[in-house]
Amino acid sequence: MSNLSGQQLGHYKVLEPLGAGGMGVVYRAQDTVLGRMVALKVLPATSSSDPEAVNRFRREARTASSLNHPNICTIYGFDDLDGRCYLAMELLEGETLDRRLLKGPLEPKQLLDVATQVADALDAAHVEGILHRDIKPANIFLTKRGPTKVLDFGLAKLATAHHRGARDATTLEPTMFTSVVGTTVGTVAYMSPEQARAEELDSRTDLFSFGVVLYEMSTGRVSFPGNTTAVIFDGILNRDPAPASSLNPAISPELDRIIAKALEKDRALRYQTSADLRADLQRLQRDSSKRFAVGAAASRAAAPPPPPAFPPTGASDATHVSPPPRPSMMAVDPALAVTAVVSPAAPAAAARPSGPSTTPRPTQGPTGTAATPGRGGLPMAASAGIAAVVVAGVVAAFVFRSTPAPAPAAPTPATAVDQTAATTPVPPVSTPSSPPSAAPVLPPPSPALPRTPPPPARSTTLPTPGAPAAAAPGAKPLVTPPPAKAPAPPDLTAEAAKRLEVARAKLSSNLVDQGVADLRAIVNEFPGTAVAADAAYLAADTLTRANRVEDAMAAHVEFANRFGSDARLAESHATLADLTLRSRQPFREDKARELYGKAAAAAPGTPTALRSLQAKNAIEDRRKLRERDPATGREVPASFATMRMLADQFPTSPHGMLALFRLGSGYADANQWELAAQAWTDLATRYPDNPHDAWWLLGEVYERRLRDGARAQAAYAQVRSTSKRYQDAQRKLKR
Repeated sequence: MSNLSGQQLGHYKVLEPLGAGGMGVVYRAQDTVLGRMVALKVLPATSSSDPEAVNRFRREARTASSLNHPNICTIYGFDDLDGRCYLAMELLEGETLDRRLLKGPLEPKQLLDVATQVADALDAAHVEGILHRDIKPANIFLTKRGPTKVLDFGLAKLATAHHRGARDATTLEPTMFTSVVGTTVGTVAYMSPEQARAEELDSRTDLFSFGVVLYEMSTGRVSFPGNTTAVIFDGILNRDPAPASSLNPAISPELDRIIAKALEKDRALRYQTSADLRADLQRLQRDSSKRFAVGAAASRAAAPPPPPAFPPTGASDATHVSPPPRPSMMAVDPALAVTAVVSPAAPAAAARPSGPSTTPRPTQGPTGTAATPGRGGLPMAASAGIAAVVVAGVVAAFVFRSTPAPAPAAPTPATAVDQTAATTPVPPVSTPSSPPSAAPVLPPPSPALPRTPPPPARSTTLPTPGAPAAAAPGAKPLVTPPPAKAPAPPDLTAEAAKRLEVARAKLSSNLVDQGVADLRAIVNEFPGTAVAADAAYLAADTLTRANRVEDAMAAHVEFANRFGSDARLAESHATLADLTLRSRQPFREDKARELYGKAAAAAPGTPTALRSLQAKNAIEDRRKLRERDPATGREVPASFATMRMLADQFPTSPHGMLALFRLGSGYADANQWELAAQAWTDLATRYPDNPHDAWWLLGEVYERRLRDGARAQAAYAQVRSTSKRYQDAQRKLKR
């Protein structure tokens, strides 16, 4: 289709193309009557003679214009001018969801926000009896101002009697499965099982398609990948995707459940209405916000003052070290008895199962109110008294600093405990400057306790108040066996490297699936190591060589997300751009162009950057893309910026020389003579032996265009004697 930029369609002035799809080209245009900017979707001239294409185009205008909803793109008008159909619609600033997903899955908060808005838009359509039938990331637009918009109602039809008394039951036309390769696969991947079987459809078909989109938003991967329609249909009809949380740990179990229910192959077990799906998403959104607010409040409240300073009690105090800031636990053999001392004013030690604690939770206070966990340690509070609790035959652990302390376990019958003193809250008392003589001073915690467990065969017993330090009658000495230690980082790296070699061996034996599975396991089990980065890149490269385009694209996106500072990031971006061009994604050239630009920026001056800039330039020249030049404020070919990058990154190479010559010629064609002179000056000074007679070109520009005789004479004087323009330059100098 020819470029319509600068032409007039009705009362719309076409300015520039924004993108292209199966139904035509979308342009930025100006409504000359109302003075507003619009998006103009123009049906290709080759399709204007196709009644089915024209009917679909009209159907999109009629259907979308009947829906007035903030999450559905607004239609302004439709017209047919000299056999060319065009549709005027709301101009949106932002990007489509499929382009956003090239960067990886959405954050949970954004995911729920987008999903709730799409579900609301579907509910508005379904209430009117309209099925979209083509829900996919390319038809969901993320605007810069926030609202999410559902696009393209070209396949929309009236729903069946499942939710509305419709008179025309909708079925999928057989032509959807016999269209030209490249126009169906992008849609097939998001079809419902009933669409795949060409059965009668109702609104639940959109909910399945939306479930596929939810899965992709959560994981960055499609639910049912495949290189052919048959493989995709087999997945849709017979296979369930792996839970989203297994690919993205940030996904909550509730969102896993929502996605699984939306992807039910039996529509009787699927969500029955989009309102139900929206309600579940909103409920999860609300609960997630509450958890975030509670967690933030708990974090602020849990920031206590520095630990109390213990008064000097002897030589041991001279070597006392304050506990480190992170909580630590001491694992205890359940078979051993433990004697613990607990202060009611600041419960710093209590019975607790061993294991890491990552999320502090408010514990229930003695009076039924929430007690925020505080720092550990045993403050000197003589006026409050110290309650002794002897616990026998249970598991105990000392929890310091920010670890919450659950209520102490009930004492055994053989242990005498003052229950009133143990359960009645005592107001906090300031620490005296010196301990009273009536209460013995408790020794400070051992510096080793908060971070490392004590060595084996070491007996630890805390003295009870008013009695010498001795074990309680019948209690066994506390002997703490060493817990299983995590291997040191060098051991982790060695183990990861060993498993990487096993994966390489499988790949060399052509066991691609097994090798890639091993590589992914290495990435997940050894995060943050150099071996994990090697494994992730090798997996992406292997899938690329195996020509598994979609899987390879997903692997390169994952590599970029996990290892954004890796030296191979530029090559990964460039390879992902190559794969995108080979895929059947809509706007694939736009996506590839963006990725080539990222590759060049990630590793400037490298062979990868050179290849990427040349590929980017080829796309821009082929599509005749234009953009605003910041130097002039005018619309110029988009390739100008790329050629400037080539010249800057490769200032001494033939590629940089050619880029400068083309850049100067382009500015000359656009009558931007100052910029043309600047480009040719760089060409002449950097490449004195250039074959383009840059000095002669400069002299002509200064003399004829810029009317600067002095600069023209200086340029003519630089023309070399080997140039075919040398004699002409000499004659110019003699004037």
